[in-house]
Amino acid sequence: MPNARHWVYGAALAIYVLSAWGAYVTLGGYGAGCGTGFGASWPLCNGVLIPSFSHYPTIIEYIHRFLSVLTGLVMLYATVKTWRMSPRLQLPSRLMLLAIVLVPIQVGIGGEVVGSGLSALIATTHFCFAIAIFGIVTVAATLMYVDNKSAPAATRPVA
Repeated sequence: MPNARHWVYGAALAIYVLSAWGAYVTLGGYGAGCGTGFGASWPLCNGVLIPSFSHYPTIIEYIHRFLSVLTGLVMLYATVKTWRMSPRLQLPSRLMLLAIVLVPIQVGIGGEVVGSGLSALIATTHFCFAIAIFGIVTVAATLMYVDNKSAPAATRPVA
């Protein structure tokens, strides 16, 4: 059964995949796959929650949005698991809390990318913020890995 450490590893992996996919969206020019501007294009996709998948850029952009939701849920669950550990690892749990607090800001920046008509400056800010969140979660995962390897089996935290 996955414990908190495994969920934090999964969160780091999910953020990595999401960031790589986001780079593909941007570099491939698929950022307008759901349209641009607020309202019909964000948070909706071409005016609907689940769009028609007949247009390749829409598929690519929608996958990015889907991965964003999935990653956010994994991060939230990983954060809850780290805070429920007994004994709790202080720094990793605080780092996960910081990361999850930053997620709504990241979502807002992503919405602004669409709302701005795919401004390069805002898209770069969005990517830099993603890398910062990835770094925070990676540090938490590394600390949990090191703690797990250094603690005797009988004293390892359980979650």
